[in-house]
Parts: sequence; structure tokens; C-alpha cells
Amino acid sequence: MASYILYTYQFAPIINDGANLFQPMPEVEQRMESKQTYLQEILLNANFKFNSKREGVFEHQLRYNGNGIIILKLANNKQLSLEENFKKKKHHYSPSCFVIIDNRQDVQHIAIEDDPTAFSTTDVVRNIMEYSLKKALKTYGLTISIKKEYQKTEFWQLLEQYPKGVSMVRFHFSYPNLPRVSESINALISNQSKITNSKSTTFELKSSDSEQLSLSNDNEELNGLVNASADSGNVITLKVKGLRRYVKTGETTKKIEIDDLEVQMQSDNLFQNRFEKIVELLNAAK
Repeated sequence: MASYILYTYQFAPIINDGANLFQPMPEVEQRMESKQTYLQEILLNANFKFNSKREGVFEHQLRYNGNGIIILKLANNKQLSLEENFKKKKHHYSPSCFVIIDNRQDVQHIAIEDDPTAFSTTDVVRNIMEYSLKKALKTYGLTISIKKEYQKTEFWQLLEQYPKGVSMVRFHFSYPNLPRVSESINALISNQSKITNSKSTTFELKSSDSEQLSLSNDNEELNGLVNASADSGNVITLKVKGLRRYVKTGETTKKIEIDDLEVQMQSDNLFQNRFEKIVELLNAAK
């Protein structure tokens, strides 16, 4: 049984980009409507390579594509120094992990296998994917952010840990393009982000120095902001009374458990049944 850490990816249009100065771009609305189609084209392109600034190219292998689900293996570049006949030699090897990209309409989830033998953390894979896809999407006049989701209960659990109260709560939102996120936040915030091309919008609640905020789980609008933050992986910053440092959400993770995917990929019939189970797990994570 392997653990897969869940991430959400969101797109945003690039406005007045010098690199595309002489290349006509579709209107922003058209680009955003086609965002997931562009992503699929990139991932299925045989010439596409994952890479990073320092590590160069990371080889990958497409293992499945169907019904909006893309499964691939991403290999790391590692080397090991071994002594042989009194001489140390460097041996290169490429351990890999599975990456499941749920590119179904308005889902936009990535599940990254948590395998430290391949990559130290799933965030390393996230960084490689975001860096590579940002470069590729630039041609389409889009950019992308990939953020780790966290538990919706984390915010409320933090409040319980600090009985002295909270004097400030700051929400950060990326460019809104996921219904499950934009439906939870105030329409004014969502609409103004789109109209002004704001890639990051901040909404802050602050009490006077002598008072504290009244933060209740019964507040539907506040709950919407909290849920949208957790679903999109955007951290919430809190100023706790009596503490000099800020406290932030994002320490928890959301994950799914999947049986050995490598074995399942060997049989088409077996995998089809398991694929349905994977979709069920991904649906439950939405």
C-alpha cells in the first residue's frame, strides 16, 4: 500500500508578456476555457521533458491516459559512490515514483506517490512539475500553480490551541478558476481577481489591539473562506495574541492509499477494475 499526497493545480492568464509580444494570443476567456486541453496536449507530447534549473532533465514515462486521468512515472537523477577493488566509483541510478494527474473538467488534482527512495519529499516532485509546466504553458499565454492541499479542520484546530484568541486572520487566494474554490469565496473577491488579473488576492480580518476576533465555525462565510483555502492549498495566516510570530495553516496533508500500482499496471483487466477504485478515491478527495 502506497500513500499519495494530494495537490491542486490552478491556471491564470499571462497578460502583456514580452515573450509573446509578436505572437497573437486568444482572448483570456478562451485561453482559460481551453486550459485543461492545453495541459493534456503538453503532457502527451513526446517531446515534452520535465526539468529544473539545477538538476537538468528528469525522465518520465507515460503509463496511462484515459477519461481525463493521466498516470506517469517520474524518475530522479541520483548517484551512489561505491568502493570496488579499493577504488571508489560513482554509479548513476534513476528511482521513480508514480504521479496521477486528474485532469477531468474542473477537478484539477495531482496525487504524488510518497516514496522517499525516489524523491526526498513529494514537494520536490511538485517543484519539478510546476517549473516545467509553467515554461510549457507560457506558449499558450497561461501560467500554473501547484499547491499541496491540507485538512479543512486544521484552521479550527489551531484556534483551539490558542485560547487567548486571534487578532488577525489573513487569507490568500490564487487566481480563481476552480468551481469548488471560487464558489466558496466571496463573489467580490473572485470577480475582482479576474477583472484586475490579480494572481494573488489577500483578504484580511483584524481586530483592535485590545480585542480579539470572533471566529465561529457557525459562520458560513468564514467557513467558505477556510474551505476554499484548504482546497486550493493557500495558507491562512493568523496573528495569535501573546505570540510574536505568525501562525500558518498548511502543516497537515490530504492523501489517498493505493495498492501497488506497478503490479496493477501489468494486467489490463485487473487495472480497469483498480482504475475505477482510483477514480473513486479521487472523487472522494474533491
